[in-house]
Amino acid sequence: MHGPRPGPTSAGGDSRAAVLEFIEAADDVVRVEEIAGAVGLHANTVRGHLDALIASGRITRVPDQRATRGRPHFLYSATASASVRELARSLDAELERASASDVARLAAATWAEVGPDVGPVGTLEAAVDSTTHALTGFGFDAERNPVGDQITLRDCPYAELVHEHPVICDIHAALLIEVLSRTGQPVTLRALDVFPRPGLCVAHLHRPDTDPEWVVEPPATSPHTTPSRRKK
Repeated sequence: MHGPRPGPTSAGGDSRAAVLEFIEAADDVVRVEEIAGAVGLHANTVRGHLDALIASGRITRVPDQRATRGRPHFLYSATASASVRELARSLDAELERASASDVARLAAATWAEVGPDVGPVGTLEAAVDSTTHALTGFGFDAERNPVGDQITLRDCPYAELVHEHPVICDIHAALLIEVLSRTGQPVTLRALDVFPRPGLCVAHLHRPDTDPEWVVEPPATSPHTTPSRRKK
């Protein structure tokens, strides 16, 4: 019924990787007990790894309708795309062997090659739309703002690894730069805000058609002072 089973592992990161590998290799949904037996861990330890994998968007769970009364039982399955899984498996090893900037550049280029096709488009709006669509294909929940100078990213496939490996965010920034460049439009990445809210990042874009006609600046001291204007 299920794919090949990895052997027991020791360290926490390796154990979680083994849990994810088993779920990804399975032909069907799996139970905690099946995972625990496959990777050689206690069921409670497995549940901790499963909670982290769910939080990062790597797996999903649904109630087991066949379960009897008592403690709720769940069934688990993988959610990440093949390209995301492949990058996840190689990321730790690459971080040990190369500089952060090299890893970011090479990983972003690799991911861009295996991900959704992005080619030249005719307008600035289409460039932002195409990039947003591509980021969704890369595993994010991506949404652009009405002005078209921001893209909000939710459900990062690597959220659980970011604090341990912040270079992951450099990879995502490099990926954004690569995808935007492939549109052939003068839209560039200005900055990437990481987790201004839990589980949410914001990519700020620069495009030549969104400069405001003027900016109304707030009063420096008194709330009764008339706001000043300055041209952009």
